[in-house]
Amino acid sequence: MTSTEHDLGRPGDAHDLGISPRPAAPLSQPIDLDLVARIREEAAGEISEVRRADAGLETAEISPEDEAARAEPIIWKRLDAYARERTAAAEPVLDLDAEEALFRRVKADLFGLGGFEEFLFDPTVENIFVIGCDRVFVNRSGQVAPDRVAPVAESDEALVELVNRWSSRLGRTERRFDVSNPRVDMRLPGGFRLHAIMEVTSRPTITIRCPHHRKVELDDQIRFGTVDEPMAAFLRAAVRARCNIIVAGGTGTGKTTLLRSLLFEVPAHERIVTIEDTLELGIAAFEEEHPNVVEMETRQANVEGVGELSMMDLTRECLRMSPDRVVLGEVRGAEALYMMKAMSQGNDGSMCTVHANSARGVADRVRGYCAEGLNEIPMSVIDGFYRNAVDLVVHLKVLPDMRRVVSSIVEVQKDSGEGIRYNELFAPRIDGPAVRETPPSEVLSERLSFAGWSPATWSPVG
Repeated sequence: MTSTEHDLGRPGDAHDLGISPRPAAPLSQPIDLDLVARIREEAAGEISEVRRADAGLETAEISPEDEAARAEPIIWKRLDAYARERTAAAEPVLDLDAEEALFRRVKADLFGLGGFEEFLFDPTVENIFVIGCDRVFVNRSGQVAPDRVAPVAESDEALVELVNRWSSRLGRTERRFDVSNPRVDMRLPGGFRLHAIMEVTSRPTITIRCPHHRKVELDDQIRFGTVDEPMAAFLRAAVRARCNIIVAGGTGTGKTTLLRSLLFEVPAHERIVTIEDTLELGIAAFEEEHPNVVEMETRQANVEGVGELSMMDLTRECLRMSPDRVVLGEVRGAEALYMMKAMSQGNDGSMCTVHANSARGVADRVRGYCAEGLNEIPMSVIDGFYRNAVDLVVHLKVLPDMRRVVSSIVEVQKDSGEGIRYNELFAPRIDGPAVRETPPSEVLSERLSFAGWSPATWSPVG
């Protein structure tokens, strides 16, 4: 066991980790990671000695935040010792800014999120891509290409060790990241979504998605250019009319953001149950708009191989919780069948997201997912579930100029005798959101009219 693997507590959130919600200013010069490793190892060893000394005393349990604070003078003492070494050797010492940066980095390695902190709490950062310790790319909102940034660890081994410490202490269940367990998915403090894999890749590879939960409404989507006024009015009425909606699109097209916008149109008195692999929607944080929200998150098996709760398990479970609406963050497996059941057995107004290249391609995805759960279920039965359950499919795409737009909205026809047929309400265009094409069916128009939408406002764009 290396010194950085000593038991450094089990933090719960960013505050417990001693992490500032706003990162310090970027460094004018890169940090010497070998020096970071040296100070970190020395400090971790002394911290462990203090902890062992405390173990024989009858003292109250120390919180992770207090332990991080107690470690600060130990880190500074090691920095002072290093400065004395440099002075004795007639070598220049670190200036105050460099010393402060070194202190922050060592503390982050021991108690926080290491070299990732500078980026994780930057609200412009959307994704972090790591291929080994020194090939690090940061994708910021509005950028066409990611920035390459400084290494986040002194070696690949140190990077693996850091992720292993996170996976064993920061998740809801204890997990390992090592040769025998070369893959891990988890949520970091602050809601950041991490996927790490090794052994099957040439170097340890980490992907971190950085959702910064904020209130995003349909009016904001108009301002972003994702939808226009007529489309926003239509979607607003569709939510209030309790239409079942699938939001589809490729990776990074803004599916979760649009789904969150639609949920802010749900009346405050309704009970919403959300199910996600990793909490990203975050609507429970907005209690005034959604006071009755249950957020459910999947759980991996622990080190003994027990305790797993999958999306399908939670989707089945939520139907016993009397939800007004069921919301799946992302359907990508056998839970699709239970989502269809939820949508068709009285939980009108439910929503989910699906990866698909087109609105019409969603049905093929759902067929495949349902077949995963029940191999012998006929396609005609799955199609019947789909027709009865889904009212609208909203598809997003990214334009060449990197704008995210709703490219199509289709109505699933209920009167189709076999297969699945659509009524394309909003058709794609090259340079912006989809435009009005075919008016809604009489049945859908009637539902929407109860939510304040007038069919008289519909006029296809020529």
